[in-house]
Amino acid sequence: MQTPTSLFYRLLSIIVLIVLLSTSLSSALSTSQQTQTPLSSGDNPTSSTTDTKIEQVISLIDSDLILNYLKTLVGYGPRMDGTFGCELAGHYINRQFTEMGLATRSQNWSSWGNSYYHHVYDGQNIEGTLKGENSDDDSLLVFNAHYDSVAAGPGANDDGSGTVAVLAAAYALSHFTFQRTLKFVTVSGEEIGLAGSKAYAKEAYERNDNILLEINADMIGHDVGSNALRITTSEDVGWAGDIFQTINQNYSIDLTLTRGKINRVNHRLAGSDFSSFLPYSWESLCCWEVDDDTNFHTAADNLSNVNISYLVKTTRIIAASLAYIADLPDIPLQVRIISPRVGFLYNAGMEKYRIEQFKTTVINDIWVWTDVYDADAPLLRAEFYYDGKLAYTDTEPPFNWHFNKISLGKHQVSVIVYDTLGRNSSDWRSIRFINLFKNH
Repeated sequence: MQTPTSLFYRLLSIIVLIVLLSTSLSSALSTSQQTQTPLSSGDNPTSSTTDTKIEQVISLIDSDLILNYLKTLVGYGPRMDGTFGCELAGHYINRQFTEMGLATRSQNWSSWGNSYYHHVYDGQNIEGTLKGENSDDDSLLVFNAHYDSVAAGPGANDDGSGTVAVLAAAYALSHFTFQRTLKFVTVSGEEIGLAGSKAYAKEAYERNDNILLEINADMIGHDVGSNALRITTSEDVGWAGDIFQTINQNYSIDLTLTRGKINRVNHRLAGSDFSSFLPYSWESLCCWEVDDDTNFHTAADNLSNVNISYLVKTTRIIAASLAYIADLPDIPLQVRIISPRVGFLYNAGMEKYRIEQFKTTVINDIWVWTDVYDADAPLLRAEFYYDGKLAYTDTEPPFNWHFNKISLGKHQVSVIVYDTLGRNSSDWRSIRFINLFKNH
């Protein structure tokens, strides 16, 4: 028979055990909630480690960092191509990338100006690379802006703001490691006809770089009350725009985001440096301020023309989105036309020699070849279109089409690939055909 004292201690032990179990269960539930996906991006979960990394990236980008970079760049202005100010700005960016521990290089280019600038210019693009840890994944992300300005002003917003965002994002992300390679690129020559980005994209294409996404920031620092940022995406990366929206919401960046699309077909290389990447089948996401800047291309585009707190926000959302995408395990499929290649002439199906940068010419018949990247589900078919009309369907990868039509002049060839999950991806190319006889 138990005494009252022993009964008391037995009851006390049971109560303590219940409390401990309750605490452990509560802790387990709390931990489970913390490790659930903080972002909504299809079926790609992220861990609390990723969540913490993004929070730390955001915290490293503040007004002091942004203002320091911007004051220095504006101090070199005007940064017109060919001037000493532009050269000094390039040297400054190179030093910053090097001090961040990035693999840094300069790419020299030479180009004739556009219709407003009638002579040959020489310039430099500055690239800082943060190498990804996953050696099995050769896809990479490019974040770029132009550091040159017009002769009329110091270019604080156009495009000092974008250049500062590249520098600040590189600084913040250089504190961490990522699965994918990140390239931070500042180009010159934008104001004379995208000269720098044309040279950069051409070299990357000839090197067969697998650019998963190019992000361009051009004038993201002027705001007079809307607190809004416009995100435009090419046809296959709407998912990246979704990530920007979720980053904005989940990490309280507090921007108002609007969305738009980039039409790759007949784009005519207008707008900004992202245009130089489109003909090569790479996908682009562009960031634009919403409020009109009446001071751009004038002497009034100085420090007072930039809203620093707004530029902090626009830089944070880009850097945080880059950090997330750089570790994202699963990416929606992308199809690219890999032959005929851009910038070459072909005869009888064979590559002959280089021609003008964005031109492709085919004499006689040719096989059009594609490659599909990041296909994590079986592929169903590829549909090939000629001037918007379905010409051929291939059901067995690798997908290709024997172009053997009588054709003279410039025509559009496009392809859409479908997988078993109901997803699709497309690519497009403008080709000048000279095929007067149908071969058998």
